[in-house]
Amino acid sequence: MLGRHLVPILEKTGHLVYAPDRDELDLTDSLATMSYLKSIKIDTVIHCAAYVSGIASNTTTKHHSFDSNVMMGLNLIRACIELEIKNMINVGSATVYPNDAPQPLCEESLGDGGFEGPIEGYALSKYVVYRACVMANEQHNTSFKTIHPCNLFGPFDNFSLETGHMLPAILHRMHQAKENGNTPVVIWGDGTAKREFLYAPDLADFLNFALSNFTELPEVMNVGSGVEVSVNEMHQHMAEVIGYNGELQHDLTRPVGRKRRYLELSKQNEFGWSPKTPFEEALMFTYDYLRGTLE
Repeated sequence: MLGRHLVPILEKTGHLVYAPDRDELDLTDSLATMSYLKSIKIDTVIHCAAYVSGIASNTTTKHHSFDSNVMMGLNLIRACIELEIKNMINVGSATVYPNDAPQPLCEESLGDGGFEGPIEGYALSKYVVYRACVMANEQHNTSFKTIHPCNLFGPFDNFSLETGHMLPAILHRMHQAKENGNTPVVIWGDGTAKREFLYAPDLADFLNFALSNFTELPEVMNVGSGVEVSVNEMHQHMAEVIGYNGELQHDLTRPVGRKRRYLELSKQNEFGWSPKTPFEEALMFTYDYLRGTLE
């Protein structure tokens, strides 16, 4: 999702961009990764590839998520070191913060505790790759920087009801409920859990800005919207955008994940960037995209 928004922005601002898809390059293959980077002439890598899944399938994919994401990150880091590609922006995740870290989540809390059960594999993989970037900088004179964004969503997201992240999966489910005569929509848990969401095109805009100000970009930095939305509020916003008039029901037996994940953004503010798209507007754009894929 993120890469598909990022490439046209980078090309529009004058960058020569190589963006191989999975069929062209398997980043879990160390030899293929090295060979590909040898075949092109670049000075910077933006690592935004990842194996991701939703809360419904995180438990069953825990090891695969850890294994795949660690291999992708370490293969890229190793190849960049060997080929003397000095600059990298590694896109991490807000899931890297420990369960008991104080809110809002500050970069200094990284590594100070364990991870949530269902997303342990993904969170740990992102933490390992972040730490590998730090150690590479210490020993190889590289400038590998890591950003940890909050929950992303937008066009090109995974809207699968089984494997999609919370927001796109719920958006799809509510759309189906409307099409089926406004049948009830079930909210997992009591709906009080809060999340911070960032529109994927806004993060692409940030990455373009970061390339232009790479020297000033900190070694690790949170990137977020600064706006928290409860699960109940998210459903209400979706209902307004979709035109859904059915009943919202709570299922207290379903997993809800962490009750709150809110990023401290002082480094982002000092860096001089802020997102441009309000949550409700981004939700509307995302729903328009989803409807286009279903027609």
